[in-house]
Amino acid sequence: MNLHPTLRPSAWLAALLVTAAMGLAPLASTSAWARDGLATPAAATVPHANPAAPTATSPLWPLSHPIGQQRLLESEYRQAYWPLASYFETQLNQAYCAVATAVMALNALGVPRPNTALYPDFPFFTQQGFFDRIPAPVATPSRVAQEGMTLAQLQAALQHYPVAVEKISADTLALDGLRALLQQQLGQPDRLVLANFNRRFIGQAGGGHWSPLAAYHAESDSVLLLDVARYRYPPVWVSLVDLLRGAQNTDSVSGTARGFLLVSQKP
Repeated sequence: MNLHPTLRPSAWLAALLVTAAMGLAPLASTSAWARDGLATPAAATVPHANPAAPTATSPLWPLSHPIGQQRLLESEYRQAYWPLASYFETQLNQAYCAVATAVMALNALGVPRPNTALYPDFPFFTQQGFFDRIPAPVATPSRVAQEGMTLAQLQAALQHYPVAVEKISADTLALDGLRALLQQQLGQPDRLVLANFNRRFIGQAGGGHWSPLAAYHAESDSVLLLDVARYRYPPVWVSLVDLLRGAQNTDSVSGTARGFLLVSQKP
């Protein structure tokens, strides 16, 4: 087997294990990048749907690419990756990104799980049951299916679960502050970061979106985004500059900036 020149033998084996766990191939052909909506790995950015859309400052590197694999292996802040990868969700419909992100976090944190009709013998958090304990004034399935969830809505919804939730509006953050925040949170398996951002600012087609962050790579100053729209985009490394710009974008529903939720087990 010919090893990729950027990976040491031990790193290559570990990368194979990582991508196998994610259900991803360790390498992809040019046709595969095109199928997933990505350019070739040399400039793995996603074309904008609108030519006037904001321009990303750095390329996106999929986790399945050797560069993406290497960043995960080198990261000193990747402890959140392991529990999140174990409970990776695909959103049930195109408006349920917040729901899928929240369910991922709840299962990953290991808090007491509810009984569910979907898996009668195995307590588990599911997207179908997410709204069971959330009051209608906070969110309903029909309303979320129409307009998604804002930063404040998802915070309010998660407060009805056995987790601690802190809302960070991105317009209160500078780049250094976000970097320090991610280093503190992602270096621990029981502290998760849920990101609400506008895809256009990171170089993807689309608009507002939710997904969890799994790791931070210091040398490239990038963060691993585990995209819950798995039918559309793979997990990618995103420039911290671009992510912050996308999170500072104003949510058209709330009229306020997007941002981040810090979620952990209650003390």
